[in-house]
Amino acid sequence: MMNKMVLRLVGWLVSAMVVVAGEKGTSGLYAFYNGAPRGDLVDEVLALKEAGYAGISQLYASETGGKLAQRVALYEQAGLKVLSVYLPATTEPVKEEVVRPLANRGALIELTVQKKIDEDLISSIRKTAAMAEKLQIKVALYPHAGFEVATMPQAMALIEKVRHPNLGVMFNLCHFLKSEKVEDLEGVLEAAGDRLFAVSICGADHDGKDWGSLIQTLDKGSFPQERLFKQLDKMAFEGPVSLQCYALKGDRRENLKKSMGAWRKLWRE
Repeated sequence: MMNKMVLRLVGWLVSAMVVVAGEKGTSGLYAFYNGAPRGDLVDEVLALKEAGYAGISQLYASETGGKLAQRVALYEQAGLKVLSVYLPATTEPVKEEVVRPLANRGALIELTVQKKIDEDLISSIRKTAAMAEKLQIKVALYPHAGFEVATMPQAMALIEKVRHPNLGVMFNLCHFLKSEKVEDLEGVLEAAGDRLFAVSICGADHDGKDWGSLIQTLDKGSFPQERLFKQLDKMAFEGPVSLQCYALKGDRRENLKKSMGAWRKLWRE
């Protein structure tokens, strides 16, 4: 099964080599799994390759283990990368076998904190960070609206309690706009400093209240993306940037293409 998928992938890449080589290289934008075309895994890889993405990020727990190893192999055949998995923090540390296929690849564990923070949870996150460090995988807290850790300051407070150098934070534009004040943007990023491990973006209305207005394709929304990138540039941020696609309406491939067009325009400017 795997050999057939690889052969199919390689065949497509050879036939498309002229087109791909003629395109301007990407500036490293990853697509969240929630925005990738569903169905055949090879089709998923090719859709992201054609659209110009660096790879995929935020894979769900159901896509880890053996499935993760298969996905990593196919993505690497296409010259793309599997960046991260998306898991909840519990009182049980993340097991090594769940994320081992990402070892030594500059990958991330994106960790949400949904329940009350106590010493058991703090200890579990510390153990997860230590395990991941051995595999050269970073761990980034993922502030999520409505969860126990919903804001950047809450994430930074937890990082201080855990006290492990391999634990940082991921800035997520839609959740920031949902849970925090837009005027605090530069301040929360500055406060994160070198613990800012990753960023997720999307088109968004700066005064949006629901996910329909806070998560759009990157070519839409009233929030000035240039403001975010100016601050990241000021901080000399060099971490990965991913595209949030949760609950976007319309064709997934077209959504990816629209957002990539906007990303390339932002990058040029």
